[in-house]
Amino acid sequence: MIIPQVLRTSTFSRSCVVAVLLLAAQVGVRADVRGDIGYTQLAAELGTAMPTGTGIILLQSEANDATSPPNYLPQAGGPGSFAGAGVYADKTFYAESGAGVALGHAQSVSGNYYVSGSGVAPGATEIHLYTATDFLTRLYSGTTPPVFPGRVQNHSWIGSTDATTDPQLLRALDLLINRDGVVAAVPLNNNTGAMPALLGNTYHALTAGLRSGQHSLGGTNTDGSGRMKPDLVVNESETSYASPAIAGTAAALLQSAVALSNASAEKPQVIKAQMLAGASKQNLPQWVRLTDTAPYDAVFGAGELNIRNAYYIQQAGQHAASTSAESPSRGWDYATSTSNASGRRYFFSIPAGRYATTFSTAITWHRTIFGSPGSYTSSTLSDLNLKLYASTSFAPGTNALYSSTSTADNVEHLFCYNLPPGQYMLVVTANSNSRSYGLAWDAQLGNGPAVVPRVTGGQVFLDVSSLDPRASYTLESSPNLLNPWTAEQTFRTADTTPAFTYTFQPTQTGGSYFYRLRWTPVR
Repeated sequence: MIIPQVLRTSTFSRSCVVAVLLLAAQVGVRADVRGDIGYTQLAAELGTAMPTGTGIILLQSEANDATSPPNYLPQAGGPGSFAGAGVYADKTFYAESGAGVALGHAQSVSGNYYVSGSGVAPGATEIHLYTATDFLTRLYSGTTPPVFPGRVQNHSWIGSTDATTDPQLLRALDLLINRDGVVAAVPLNNNTGAMPALLGNTYHALTAGLRSGQHSLGGTNTDGSGRMKPDLVVNESETSYASPAIAGTAAALLQSAVALSNASAEKPQVIKAQMLAGASKQNLPQWVRLTDTAPYDAVFGAGELNIRNAYYIQQAGQHAASTSAESPSRGWDYATSTSNASGRRYFFSIPAGRYATTFSTAITWHRTIFGSPGSYTSSTLSDLNLKLYASTSFAPGTNALYSSTSTADNVEHLFCYNLPPGQYMLVVTANSNSRSYGLAWDAQLGNGPAVVPRVTGGQVFLDVSSLDPRASYTLESSPNLLNPWTAEQTFRTADTTPAFTYTFQPTQTGGSYFYRLRWTPVR
């Protein structure tokens, strides 16, 4: 049981709620989260068209201590609505848990969430605020979870109740997300121990970890074990501050989704799939899926949050499955599953002379919750799988190039480097019909691995770039392109420190030499 900061309540009668703040209240946020997650670059590219969460209502809950009035607000005020001041001058707050005073932790969370100049959703102006205990009490009371204000929720706290109530709270949150079309972000703990029950064990929310890897490890342990967490990581000091960066990204994507006038674009499954498929591995050369049954890296989830990638996936548009028409090499879909063995098929091509420097795709779906508070049950989770095949004229090869086939998770994710030119088929298969899913994919086109010579201090070096850290490469030389090529060095950067680059110093002396890079492509 977690005991440093106890949330005491007399209204939450089903169980005593125990939770902790994830960080000391006075610790500030990093200065350049927006730069780390691609926000700054995207804003430079889009200018005034940059989505900032304008028109999206937000919810923020905080684990306060036992003070009275409760300290859970970014700025003192309430009850009810009150105007923000200072850095919150353009905001209207709603103190839903009654009059309260400011909490440093809430202020730091807001810095990555919606504060102008640092937040990912600075255009959002209406923020509804709850204590964690009040949020859980309302979630678990009555005959069904209430409709909370806000399309995006952030809960930067962890906790637990008891082995009976924890699964019920998680199911209530998942029911709410699915019913109301909400996107929620929640953090893991700030150490590499086991996950706390609440709220990281949720199926439907986006779970936040740290790019440093200093967050809960080992997967879920409540209401279904073995599901992989986190979903996304952020280059932050604490998971409390990673979570609002994820929530802010969801708010920005919801704003741009509304502008598409396509209801499917606003589905939480679609927003989540776009964020997972858009996750960057640029700063994570060590990222790896160990088996086909693991959708994520065991530490870094789908990778580092990147709003730029997710935005361009969204803007590429919805493209339905087809057996005879190609989709673009970047896009998304919201559809329902089929148990037919052929599945839902999505064809796309990498043009001649180019490579998909990276290819990333993700699918996510929801579970169904039945019952009422205190007796929620979850249906057997549908099992959807995601595979990538080489294809020619809409006829796929016999064997999948990459597969994500977890039986525990409600996400699947594929990622690879340097797909050669040609046609490909992405296929969604399932063990049941009519399960709604969000699918997103992104082939970022480039020229593939390259060898560039340079001379430093009179010595020749060959710089090899755009590598797959886990692929084996051989540098070969020839004095005149006519003689047989000689293998000079075979390497795999993951055998040392995983990297996308490699530097080699040739040993030949006198005359001219040509060099080339050889590797075994996936097709």
